[in-house]
This record gives sequence, C-alpha cells and structure tokens, in this order.
Amino acid sequence: MLKRTTILMAIFLIFSLALAACGGSAASSDASAATDNGASAATDVDTDGDGIPDNAEAVLGTDPRNPDTDGDGSNDLDDEHPDMADDPIQESSTTEGFVISGLLVENNVDADGADVADHLEFKVTNTTDAALSGFDIYYTITDQDTGAVQGYYRTLPNFTVQPGETKDIHFDNSGVADHFSVNPNSAFYTDQNGLTLMVKLHVDGYAAQTGSVDKDPAGLEGGNE
Repeated sequence: MLKRTTILMAIFLIFSLALAACGGSAASSDASAATDNGASAATDVDTDGDGIPDNAEAVLGTDPRNPDTDGDGSNDLDDEHPDMADDPIQESSTTEGFVISGLLVENNVDADGADVADHLEFKVTNTTDAALSGFDIYYTITDQDTGAVQGYYRTLPNFTVQPGETKDIHFDNSGVADHFSVNPNSAFYTDQNGLTLMVKLHVDGYAAQTGSVDKDPAGLEGGNE
C-alpha cells in the first residue's frame, strides 16, 4: 500500500503553502475562514476518485486523471509503488507480425511539420496479411544518473494497423486519435537527468517487439532512434 504518511505529508505541505499564500494567521477571522475553506477545497479535489487529492498526486508523481497510474490493476492509494508496474506481457509465439521503428522522444512535429511538445512516438508496420488490433504496451523510464525506474502498462483500444500499413502511435495527452494518455507527473516530464525509455509492444498471437530511445538531460535536444 502506498504509505498514507507520505500522502498526508504531501497534503499538509500543499495546505500549508496555500495558507501562507493567502496571508496565514495575519488575516482577519473572516479572511481566515475563507482561506481555510479555499485551501481545503484545493486539497480535496480528487479528479480520478482514487483517494489521493490532485495536488498530492503532483507531489507523489502519480496521475490525477487515472486511479491506476501504472496500469497494474491496483488503485494508487493501495499500491506500494504506483508508478512501477511489473511487465505483464506473456507471449509464447515467435512469429513476427509487425515491426516498430523510429522511436522518438524529442524534436517531435505534427503532420504539418510544426514543433509539438516532447513525447514518445514511434511507427508500427503490419507485416501480415490481416489487420492487427488489440495491442498492449509496457514501457519503462530509467534515470541514467540515479538508476531509478518507472514502469507503465496499458492497452491500446481502437488502434488498428491494416495489412502492409505503417502507422504512427503517440503517447501524450492531446486526446486525438492514436494518441494515448500518459502520466503528466511521470519522470518523463519532471526528471531533469538523461532518461532511457524501453518500449515493448504486443498483440496476441505474435512475438512482442521492443525498442529503446534516450532522452537528453535538461531538455537538450536529441532523442531519436
């Protein structure tokens, strides 16, 4: 279970900062009451209903819009390591049905060539004579300096690759087709050190395909395979 003392400390810190920003004990009794109510409301918002307020999720590094940040099937509040799922993908087939290529985490552009925010993206090519769907993915983010690792698993509904087709897949929070949501408080967005992302993509009946890509420290551009 995610240590409740850690959560309580995060909430207390946020509450204290909110109180200080609004004048603390120097305010009048009416202002203090309003401050208390406002600070309480700020710390009570829990968008995903996992029992952890959104502001505390930012401190803890979990996703405020997903009650199971790492996708391991456990609610964040009950998960000792809510940002570290074990790899659940088990596949006995050695048949190659698709390949992945062009892993990118920096220098991303949209369809018109305009710069967009850094995120994980890569290409999936279907090498079979049938449409492939029902993909799932497991990926890790490793800090190159400290060795700290985060691991995430998720299914990819509505992502279909036709026979012979090469299709781009993205992991960000844009909400458009073939873009799958990610933890906005993950190491990818908060860690200033260099990172290594390892990707394992799978669809039933075919061998999983893997790849890796490095993200440069402190926003230095690079990060493509």
